[in-house]
Amino acid sequence: MPCATCESQTCFTNEGKMPVGCPELNRDQQATPETTEAFLEYTSTVREKKADRISELIEYARFKGVRTIGIAACIGLHDELRVICDQLKNEGFEINSVMCKAGSLEKKEVGVPSRNLITTETGYSIGAVACNPVGQALLLNKHQTDLNCILGLCVGHDSVFLKHSEAPVVTLIAKDRTNAHNSASVLNNFYGDNFFDRRPIPEGSAEFNKKRIKPIDLFRMIRKKRRGQP
Repeated sequence: MPCATCESQTCFTNEGKMPVGCPELNRDQQATPETTEAFLEYTSTVREKKADRISELIEYARFKGVRTIGIAACIGLHDELRVICDQLKNEGFEINSVMCKAGSLEKKEVGVPSRNLITTETGYSIGAVACNPVGQALLLNKHQTDLNCILGLCVGHDSVFLKHSEAPVVTLIAKDRTNAHNSASVLNNFYGDNFFDRRPIPEGSAEFNKKRIKPIDLFRMIRKKRRGQP
């Protein structure tokens, strides 16, 4: 599917030529009108509140009727975990949280070289106890959580957790040590654009994206919204 290189963005503008392999060429009915209407009401609420990601999680959990939330967290974000848990509890949710070192499995037991027991080869302090994303998922499964959240799990560990979690999973914080856990920050500026060589103009992604959506498209969307059209 060629979405990354699509010029027309037909799925968004409903105009232009669809490229070969475009999923819009063979679109299937995915939801009933009732489901779509309910979801649109939820998204409108989130946008009106200009919600941050944690607030959006709260709105989503209420929309889905979630009562119990599980959080699989990196031990390096223990303080952030405490703050988020307090906030979610204050909103009326039952919280089950589990750190990545749950189980106290020593790395030497799973064949990790002794040179990597305290720090990685790139210099990060990690200790002698192995991370345990499978254990995190199984523990939350045992507590029958309605919705699980990832809080700063390492790349790879997050995918393992997703594989074994029985409840749907939302990522609250994606680990990115060099960018304050904000991976998109390096993409949305001049230096990121040039470093990754992903934007065709030096002004950066913001200016590039402005040229992808014409003003007439924005006016058309606003007009449809006012008329109550999908």
